[in-house]
Order: sequence, then C-alpha cells, then structure tokens
Amino acid sequence: ARLGLRLHSGGLFRLGDLRVTGIERYDPVLVPRLARLPRGMVYDQEKIVQAQLRLAGSGYFDSPFIYVDPASDPEAAEVQVTVREAPLQKVVLGLGFTTDGGPRATVEHIHNRLPVIDWRARTKLQIERKNPYAQSEWIAIPDEEGWRWAVLARGERLDDDRLVTHSQRLRAGRFQNGDHIDRNWYFQYDRATVQNPRQVPLTPLDTGEGSALSFNYIWSGRYFDDAQMPSSGFGVGFELGGGITLGTDRQPFQRTMFRWIGFRPLERGRIQLRTELGAVLARERARIPATQLFRTGGDTTVRGYGYLDIGVPLAGDLVGPGRYLAVGSVEWQRPIRVRGQPSSFEHTVFLAAGSVADRPAELNARVGVGTGVRWRSPVGPVEAAVAYGVQAKRFRVHFTAGFTF
Repeated sequence: ARLGLRLHSGGLFRLGDLRVTGIERYDPVLVPRLARLPRGMVYDQEKIVQAQLRLAGSGYFDSPFIYVDPASDPEAAEVQVTVREAPLQKVVLGLGFTTDGGPRATVEHIHNRLPVIDWRARTKLQIERKNPYAQSEWIAIPDEEGWRWAVLARGERLDDDRLVTHSQRLRAGRFQNGDHIDRNWYFQYDRATVQNPRQVPLTPLDTGEGSALSFNYIWSGRYFDDAQMPSSGFGVGFELGGGITLGTDRQPFQRTMFRWIGFRPLERGRIQLRTELGAVLARERARIPATQLFRTGGDTTVRGYGYLDIGVPLAGDLVGPGRYLAVGSVEWQRPIRVRGQPSSFEHTVFLAAGSVADRPAELNARVGVGTGVRWRSPVGPVEAAVAYGVQAKRFRVHFTAGFTF
C-alpha cells in the first residue's frame, strides 16, 4: 500500500495597482507610500498585514483595510485599500507617574496637514518636577522611498536634585523608518546652561555648559520575533556624529554611541542581555554641552540608582556629565505558573552595571541587583521591581512600561 498527500496552493499571485477609497482630506500619495506594496510584488499575507499596521500607526487613518481579490488576474491582482481618515487635528491629554521623575501631566496637539506645506506638526508640553519640556516637531509626508524631512525645536529643564540644566535644541534632517531598519541623519544645534543651587565652585567643563553645532547619523535594526514583547532575537543600533563647539574657543568633537539588546529563549523563560557604549572625543578644554555628553541610572538603565545618578563625581557630592559611557545588564525572565500552566505574569532577576567618566581608565562600575514581576499586558510589558544599588547602599523601587528599541 502507498499513502500520499498532495497539496495545491493555486497559482502564484503578483500584486497589481492599488485602488484606494476613503481619501478626502489627505494627500492620495500617502497610502501607496506608507503601504509599500509595489506593483509586481509576489503576494504575501504577512506583508499585507504589515502594510495595514503601517497605515493604522501612521496617525492619518483610523481603520485601514487591504483586500486582494483572488478572482482577479494572478499576474496583476488588484489591491483594494479602504481607509477611514483620522481627524485633521486632535489634542491628547495625559497623566502619569514614573519612579524617575514622579507625577507628570502632558498636553499634545497634532495637526496632520499644515496649510501650504502639508506637513504634520506635533507640539507637546510636559509638566514634571524633574524634567519639564516643550517641543514641536514638523514632519513631511514620505517620498517614494520612505524618506521624510523633519525639523524639531525643544526646550527643557532637567533637575537632578543637585544641578539644574536648561537646554535648547534645534534639529533639521531626514529619516526613514522601515519594517526592521530605521535611518536618520540631521544637523543639530545644542545649547546648555547650568545652575548650581549649592554654590559649589565648578567650571563649565564640569557641568557641561556650552553650545555646539553637529551633524549626526543614526542607524538601528530590530530583528525580534515580536516587536511589542520579544522573547527571541536582537536589536542593534549606532550613532555617529561630529561637530564643533561654539563661543570664543571653538573646538571640534566626535561622538559615537552603540546599543545592543538580545533575547535567548530557555526551556523555562528567556535571558535578556543588554549593552550600551558611548564616547565623545575632543580636547580637554572643549566646552561640549551636556546634551551631547553622558549620564545614566534609573528605571530603564541601571536600576538600584536614581535618575541620572551615575556620572562624573564632582565636589560637594555633585554628579556631572562625562565623555565615556559603559552600561551592561543580564536579566532572567521566566513565566509564573498557575496550576502548572504559564500565566501572563513573569518573575525577573537582574544584574546591571554602568559607569560614566571623562577618561576610559576612570570608568568604575556602579552595580545594581534586583528582582521584579512583569505583566505581559496587551500593549507590552509592565514591570515593578526592587533593586539594590551596591555602591549607593540602598534599595529603590522601579516601575517601567512598554518595550522600545
């Protein structure tokens, strides 16, 4: 006897032209440029789903739907795209709390099509004790390759309970967001002024007071099994920048940053590894603004330490920004079982270390260890953790929500 199974999936389908319905207030080129379903592409259900997600996440459409008619010509199957447009303008109000900054309130206004230029404008105001800011970003619609022009203006105040840094930033450039790879290049102006409430004798080199003009390029790749709650895969990114300080003594500088995070599945749970490295190369007398330098510590970096508590030690128990950064962590994440079955809650155990200095030889690790509970919510992980800072010799509670890279 001989037994066999034969499957026939039908002919190979290639996509034809997009037929879009529902566009009234926005530019019709938005749909094909955001969907990225070129004529002649082989039909792939996953790519159709990703196109719908891009349209829904763009902010221009509330409910996109893509349908490929199976009865149409397999060599040029018509792609029907039906969209319901989002409002032209909207205001978003928010209330929140973080263990880094305490309670906060936000007001955000979005205008999806500015008169004359047709760009989107996002203006946001954040009210918070430690880090209030105001920001406005204007973004053009994507071109045929997905690149967009963008300009940004931001002013913020950072109070770390020791020094108060007022900074301003102007940026102009282009960016491209892909399914896995993001690219961004821009020119940027930074200015930082620092107040010293304790009146400790410090120099602008200590506090990061200064201004600079720079050109920067950022590349990041995401290769996770799940963008919101990954259990395997990795993400990698780097930043390259160069510029010149402004003022009477103009000095060139170069800034590099590298980020990596990886997930390795285990029989029960997974291991998360993370590293972050940064360096600013310049002469010692270069007055580089604090916004181009490094500090670390807090909910999303080295737990067990306060927000930006890890930096260059200064007189009077103050902490300043530094030119070199090194951060690393390892975390074991395993599901909590209920009646022998994995639940939506996980137990975590982690070890993290970080350091900031003005010279590589002065990098001394600040270590934090702890444990926590994560809830795998529909919108991403929500975690509460208790961490002990070995050098700080104290416990801290940390809350985090969501996953971003």
